[in-house]
Amino acid sequence: MKKKALILSTGFAMFSMFFGSGNLVFPLLVGQQSSGHYLLSALGIFITGVIVPFLGVLAMMLCKGNLQEFFRSIGKVGTFVFSLIVLTLIGPLGVIPRCLIVAHGALEQVFPSVSLLGASFFACIAVYFLTINRNKIVPVLGTILTPVLLVAIFAIAVVAIFQQSLPVPLSGNGVSWHAFKTGFFQGYNTMDLLASFFFSTFIIEHLQSTKKEGVCEKTSLTTFFRSALVGGGLLALVYFFLVVLGSIYAPQLALIQPQEIFGYVAFQTLGSLAAPCMCIAVVLACLTTAVVLAALFADFLRKDILQNKLGNKVSLAITMALAFFMSTLKFSGIMMILGPVVELIYPALIMLTIVNIIHKLWGLKNSHWPTTLTLVAKIYSVL
Repeated sequence: MKKKALILSTGFAMFSMFFGSGNLVFPLLVGQQSSGHYLLSALGIFITGVIVPFLGVLAMMLCKGNLQEFFRSIGKVGTFVFSLIVLTLIGPLGVIPRCLIVAHGALEQVFPSVSLLGASFFACIAVYFLTINRNKIVPVLGTILTPVLLVAIFAIAVVAIFQQSLPVPLSGNGVSWHAFKTGFFQGYNTMDLLASFFFSTFIIEHLQSTKKEGVCEKTSLTTFFRSALVGGGLLALVYFFLVVLGSIYAPQLALIQPQEIFGYVAFQTLGSLAAPCMCIAVVLACLTTAVVLAALFADFLRKDILQNKLGNKVSLAITMALAFFMSTLKFSGIMMILGPVVELIYPALIMLTIVNIIHKLWGLKNSHWPTTLTLVAKIYSVL
């Protein structure tokens, strides 16, 4: 594969890896809460929603995709506990039910009578069967849906900017700082750093499969950084447009549920003809994200927790049952549970990521203390 083609394909793969249901919701919420300071809000979510997850991929790449190596400084017990927490959060107790809820929110824009309970139930069944056949179906859907969503987001943004005037930033003490802080902490809620620890394996395998004999690690890192510029730049651009959209439509979004925001904005800009197609694309994109995450958690449940005492289908059924239960709490209910947990562990995981990068690149001793002290400091600040 030619170098430019490799950089582009890897960059697009990184973008697709991080572009899920939460990435359609939280930037819009950030814009809605920006008080017109959409540039500062976009900068905040850019740091924690783009730079930090790509640092996670870099750290995992330096650790050869080995989770045991990445978590080595916190020991075997710490590795299991963190893996359990992370996979649970991006799995059936967090991101999967969030995907189901966002899918329902988009579907509801087209079919208002569809209930969350019914939509989630049938979505769980669909995810179950799609996961069993994921090698045949999901790659095709992902390849088609990501470009469709990208084109739609840019089209919505362009139409909105031409139709509406950009908001005037509110003045006052601490307003701009609050806008930046909101973007920064909402970037936590995308949980893309957590996903990077597990999804980065696909990126590493892709780079390794195209690596020529005799190519040094430095060249591979150069390819990674250039690919990250492509994927990260695209993700940052999407976030910026979504933040701007949230800021433009902030007054109208006050009474709209988070999972319905994107569909609402699509209808306001694209109209009743194009918007339904957009909403169906969102539904399918949410389902493909849920399939990948369901497979990850089901494998962990079967191998690491149940020690292969149950088969893959039973583990997957348990995963989807948990996700269905969590989806009944609605978006705000899930975030009330997840928000404090994510805010608590995210700084420690960021520190662990940075420590691993410094250790691998510059040989600094890999110690658990920076991560431990960061976690203790965060717990102390909360208490």
